[in-house]
Amino acid sequence: MEDSKTMVGQAAPEQIEAWKKRHGAIYTATAENHIAYFRKPTRKELSYAMRLHDDSLAMTETVLKQCYLGGSTVFYEEVEFMLGAAGLIEKLVVAKKAEVGEL
Repeated sequence: MEDSKTMVGQAAPEQIEAWKKRHGAIYTATAENHIAYFRKPTRKELSYAMRLHDDSLAMTETVLKQCYLGGSTVFYEEVEFMLGAAGLIEKLVVAKKAEVGEL
């Protein structure tokens, strides 16, 4: 991770703790001296974003915008940053492995 003292969008430690208290786990995206903070999407938000599965860029943008808490907005405003942060979605939306059987 880059130097957090000079990053564009760096949140105060108190703000990060408040987000954690309200949303649980908080995730970051960092690139080229920018940082942004995200939470996991709600079921309703995820359902809406998944309707856009034929347009993966629109789906990525939607999830990043809906889950954005603060920091630099480049991760959903600029395509290059958005593509770089696309992997974050895998952290925000984690499927639990279930064993399926027949009785």
